[in-house]
Amino acid sequence: MQENREFTMRVTSQYLMNNFKSDQQKVNQELKRVTEQISSGKKIQQSHENPGIYDDTLRLDAQINDLQSVQQRAGKAKNFTTATDDALQDFTDSLRTFKNRVLSAVNDAVNSDNREAIAQELEEEKAHMMRLANTQIGGEYLFSGSATSVKPIDENGHYQGNGNKIEAVIGEGVRTPYNIDGVSLFLGSKESVHKEISTNVPLKNSETGAILTSSDTLKDLTGGDGTVTFKLSGTGHDGTAVKEKFDINTSETIGTLLDKIGSAYGNTATSTSVKVELNDAGNIVVTDIKNGKSQLEMKLQGSFDDGSGTPKDIPFIKSDYTYAEAGNDDSAYFAKKGSVLTGNVTLMADGKLADNTIKLSEIANGTVDGKAFIMNLTDINGDKYRVNLNLDDDSTFSVTDAANTTTTYNIYSADGTQTKADEMTMGQLNDIVSMVTSHELPANNSAADFNNAIVRAREKVGVTVNQSGKMEIQDKSQDLSKIDFAMYDLYAADFSVTQPTISFNSNNAITTQKAEMDFFTQLDDVIDAVRQGRTSLSSDNGDPRNTGMQSALNQLDQFDSHFNTQLAKVGTVEKSLTHAEDRAMTMEVSLKELKSSLTDVDIAEAYMNLNEISMSYQAILSTVTKINSLTLLNYMK
Repeated sequence: MQENREFTMRVTSQYLMNNFKSDQQKVNQELKRVTEQISSGKKIQQSHENPGIYDDTLRLDAQINDLQSVQQRAGKAKNFTTATDDALQDFTDSLRTFKNRVLSAVNDAVNSDNREAIAQELEEEKAHMMRLANTQIGGEYLFSGSATSVKPIDENGHYQGNGNKIEAVIGEGVRTPYNIDGVSLFLGSKESVHKEISTNVPLKNSETGAILTSSDTLKDLTGGDGTVTFKLSGTGHDGTAVKEKFDINTSETIGTLLDKIGSAYGNTATSTSVKVELNDAGNIVVTDIKNGKSQLEMKLQGSFDDGSGTPKDIPFIKSDYTYAEAGNDDSAYFAKKGSVLTGNVTLMADGKLADNTIKLSEIANGTVDGKAFIMNLTDINGDKYRVNLNLDDDSTFSVTDAANTTTTYNIYSADGTQTKADEMTMGQLNDIVSMVTSHELPANNSAADFNNAIVRAREKVGVTVNQSGKMEIQDKSQDLSKIDFAMYDLYAADFSVTQPTISFNSNNAITTQKAEMDFFTQLDDVIDAVRQGRTSLSSDNGDPRNTGMQSALNQLDQFDSHFNTQLAKVGTVEKSLTHAEDRAMTMEVSLKELKSSLTDVDIAEAYMNLNEISMSYQAILSTVTKINSLTLLNYMK
């Protein structure tokens, strides 16, 4: 019996001790947990403590990080747009200063010395605008498109960047472009503008010299009775060929000639394609009824038989060009400045400026199969050549030297086949011009030799369509080029042939207004007009193709409107980015509050729990102490 009591005592004591130890461990763990909650302020420290809270926390943390990234991207983009806004504000201020100086030069009281001083000020203002165009922020150029490391405007005012947008991701699937690229800014277009072209030889009374009106007769112009023969050629809005020869009796009015011009461009009794009028200066002005980019072009010649047997020319358009072929307005030699030769015809296709990929048939707005172009040129060595470019199913070009020796070369496409007429691109034509002006010609008539010649030629002469859409030849071998170059349709002056063609440099009507712009090049024209003292378009003095200060002021107004439109766009983008940044910040605060409600501990409640657990812990310790003090005698009593 005694043994059983001792066994019971031992079992009961051991059992109690184990239970107390287990309780003590639990209380210790709870005490530790509550203490860590108080010290960290968080409900859980490890994921296993509450997987639900842990998963929600991870999700909220990811969303908060995304919102912080949005704020960073929106903030960086907003800084970029703010800098853009500041630069454009300065730019428009400078442009208005430029315009005011031009206005002062229009004054008749301004003499040549004053005009030169004003021109110098305009040069300085232009240089300031070029510096603004090259503004940087954080090492990035504002107006280079996506090529932010490339200086956008070179010393010649040519744009070097691209037309790409830079985008900021400001939400899931939401991308906002925030830059103003230089193509849009300096080479952009105002699509509401109607292209306007003008002759520059004022029509005057042959006896009195008075400026004629549309109601005056052709006899007033010619001074005699008879018939005037007119040759009109050019292109319409979309590049459609215009080519007509017609006679008008001198008893008819100038208005009859204007009507004939309108009819050639498609005017009918019920519809109008162009507006044709005689302005106050006596110039014939043709305005495209369709707005936006236009290929409208006109060449006009007149001749009058006064009975002497020798026709007298009636000039309408005067240019300081020399011509490869008399009577062919398209055979004008390219203008040369140092090492650069440039055509004056804007090459377009489907309302866009041409590039190397555009086909010649697209520029001509019709087939060029069977077309033959002539190149009269002096190459980089000073040697003269005549080149016949023949476009057909097996296109070729033939080079004839001064000794009248002719060599013919096949034209090859990238796949090694001989190029068909309507497949020939502007890039291929540029390469041929590069070969003949550098005199780097194929060694043999194979595709490989053709391509090798192109590589060699490009190293000496670069040929491109420049930012204004005009063919440009760059002599890389010398600063003062020996190159002379003219290219024209063999049948340009033959009015029995009316199929589509392409002009490159021509004695054509002068463009006085157009949708597209080449900002810094046009500023140079304005400065030239001030230096020459040219108020309006006239062939009487200076550069006969310079449009004059009055037309320049209209262009400057167009520029001002264009830049203000760009400023408005920047302001809109800046507001959008600010809204995105603020929205992301607000959402971040909300998510942090939600996360706090899930993870943050109630300190007051935690302290109450700590007190309760501490009291329980003290009770357990007291009990354990009592149990440990019991002896066998206590159990035996």
